[in-house]
Amino acid sequence: MARQSARDGGYDGVPMMENLRNYLSTTLPWDVGPPQYLRLFGTVFVLVFAGSLLLHLLLKDVTRPLQSFGHAASISLAYTVVVGLACTALYAARKAIDRVLVWQVWSTSFLVFVAGYYLLPIESMAERIPGSAHNDTVSFVQLLPIWALLTYFFVQPYLTESLKSELAKLRDVNMLLEAGGLNVDLAAEPIRFHSGKTEFVLDAGSIRNIAVDDHYCYVHYRHGDGYAKRDLSMPLRDLSALLPADFVQVHRSHIVNLRHVQVVKRKNRSVRLALAGEFEVPVSRYRLDQVLPKLHQLAVIR
Repeated sequence: MARQSARDGGYDGVPMMENLRNYLSTTLPWDVGPPQYLRLFGTVFVLVFAGSLLLHLLLKDVTRPLQSFGHAASISLAYTVVVGLACTALYAARKAIDRVLVWQVWSTSFLVFVAGYYLLPIESMAERIPGSAHNDTVSFVQLLPIWALLTYFFVQPYLTESLKSELAKLRDVNMLLEAGGLNVDLAAEPIRFHSGKTEFVLDAGSIRNIAVDDHYCYVHYRHGDGYAKRDLSMPLRDLSALLPADFVQVHRSHIVNLRHVQVVKRKNRSVRLALAGEFEVPVSRYRLDQVLPKLHQLAVIR
């Protein structure tokens, strides 16, 4: 497939920041199996236990090793119980919560960590760390890696289940698309585009996608044996209001006519739609739950 320029609204490669955005905007399901829960609880216990022993070493509190081990085990058990209660609460609320994204879990976890740090008597322990002029800051920074690892391992089983479910949906949609594709001629209603002195009319079925670049919207449409594009000085949200139901905003910079989708591609956590005319557009993670069911529906009733 030919490389596409940014001005054409193409998608070539997955930058690091895009990967981070895809990770943070992934939707998490709450229905994971018992093995994943057991692995999560075991990981939390071992991680907190090791972190507690490390903190004892930093505090040079190693004169009574049995008490240090007992203290680390009790803290680990307490953390494991708290994580178990959090999992139970999320599972109980799974029908009431529409969806939860990864970034929301990380943000909530960090707020709980900060509140716990300042509400619990950790500062008195930190004062015992020798040679530190900023004991509170040092102690907070030392605990940050433990918090980050705990949050990561808490999110991971849900994330794994989400990706497995997504892969199954992608396979189903691609099998339907490969079986016969979509009929792009069904939506023949005329769409009138008007902005300033620019005005033109296109059949909805001929419009492949609309891409935003440099404050302009570019309408890509079938023209002869290929595709052409027209530019408009209009916000994407205003254009979206003009279009029928087959058009879906799949990314902050892209609206796609789903009838022009040929295959759904996935690389790591990035998802792209391959359109007619050798053109690809990215799909935002949080929009994927809207895009895949619509593609499935269109493929079934084509």
